[in-house]
Amino acid sequence: MTLNEKDWRPITFQGVTFPQTLMGIIILIHFFDEENDQDLMEWLMRLSICRGCTKDATAERCVRCAQQTIDFMLENRQRVFNEIRDCLVPEGFEAEDTWRDWIHALQRIVEISNSTKGDCFWSAPEHPDDFLNRS
Repeated sequence: MTLNEKDWRPITFQGVTFPQTLMGIIILIHFFDEENDQDLMEWLMRLSICRGCTKDATAERCVRCAQQTIDFMLENRQRVFNEIRDCLVPEGFEAEDTWRDWIHALQRIVEISNSTKGDCFWSAPEHPDDFLNRS
């Protein structure tokens, strides 16, 4: 799997770097209800939209939201696979690898966050073509 490095970058969460595919997890937000799942939706957006900047959330929130996402993915495996195929395979993702990457990353985020006091921090590297770097 070869992904465009400008669009898809590895996310480093508390010093642990996850594959570029984790940025694609934002596609899950449309499965959730804006009224009832606003916190989870916001956390997923912040997790995946962190190019060239550092994001943070309390460790407790990271545990809760990562675990909710894992639970949703396991309960809705086929729906998530279909969404990956429809939205991300055209971008160069592979559905099975992406599924595994997301589950593994979320499990590690739960583990890391459980052992963190205070806030957790994450970011993805800047790219020379990023809007922020333009004069």
